[in-house]
Amino acid sequence: MNHCNIENKKLINRINRISGQVNALKKRLENEGENMHQDPYEVIRQLTAIRGAVNGMINSYVEHFAKGHLVKEIREAKDEGEAMAQMDMLVEVMKSFGK
Repeated sequence: MNHCNIENKKLINRINRISGQVNALKKRLENEGENMHQDPYEVIRQLTAIRGAVNGMINSYVEHFAKGHLVKEIREAKDEGEAMAQMDMLVEVMKSFGK
């Protein structure tokens, strides 16, 4: 199995864990009427955990992309301008991620 397939498998596993977190939260909210006296901050904790998991996945994907595909694209670029355009696209994506 090549490196790209291994990384994709890791990303799919992360998505599955995030999906489990989201489904657990959904179930909790659907049943909230029955559990009104439980810890009111648990939903916030779960949402924060989901956000952290998604952010971690984005970071892992960007790292995988930059170390693999982006490096290859830059090496194969016909000129410096094309290579810089690839870097600029990554920078723009990272800026939007930070918002």
